[in-house]
Amino acid sequence: SNVQRMRFYDSKHKRKIVLTPDSILYISSDENYVNISYTENGKERVYTLRSSMKAIDELCQDNGMVRCHRSFYVNPSYVKVLRKEKEGAIYAEMESKDMVHIPVSKKYYDRLAELLY
Repeated sequence: SNVQRMRFYDSKHKRKIVLTPDSILYISSDENYVNISYTENGKERVYTLRSSMKAIDELCQDNGMVRCHRSFYVNPSYVKVLRKEKEGAIYAEMESKDMVHIPVSKKYYDRLAELLY
């Protein structure tokens, strides 16, 4: 099967985890780490990798992940709705057991909205 795979490497260029793009829900960054939220056998898991958004940017874009905030990439297939709050903040509600709401910045909103509607 030639299912595309995403190979994530840490900052020392050691391969750490290999995932199919459709298993990834979203990716968040936290200083020198990225947290990859993904599903495996119907369970949601998080893998923490010592890396940066910059280092995974190309990998994410090539595999259909969409940047929605300086600290987040989402898989648009799992975005249920984009919600605008009264004070102007925008969130992507994910189809996830934890009902995660991911911030979407104005800079990235149009691109994400375009993919959804």
